Amino acid sequence: MSEQLTVIAHLVARPDKIEDTKAFLMSLIDRTRAEAGCLDYHLHQSEEDPANFAFYENWTSRAALDEHMGTPYLRELVARKAEFFKVDPDIRLLTMISPR
Repeated sequence: MSEQLTVIAHLVARPDKIEDTKAFLMSLIDRTRAEAGCLDYHLHQSEEDPANFAFYENWTSRAALDEHMGTPYLRELVARKAEFFKVDPDIRLLTMISPR
């Protein structure tokens, strides 16, 4: 079985912070994609409710994700979560079990 790890993170912005949240989340993309263990890093926004965002991420391993979580820009996101988000982010870690 592969060590590859998929992350799906659902984020709900505060109604008055949607654009600020979006801008900050967008600022993470290029830096994160440049990380050695990052395979995919995509941000999505709900068509029905613009306050709802989701990241779809694939990492080479749990260790690579742990390194990502220790970067200054992710530490900043965690430190500012009360400013940006209505509720705590819902983060799910998944391992693919189907054949490729």
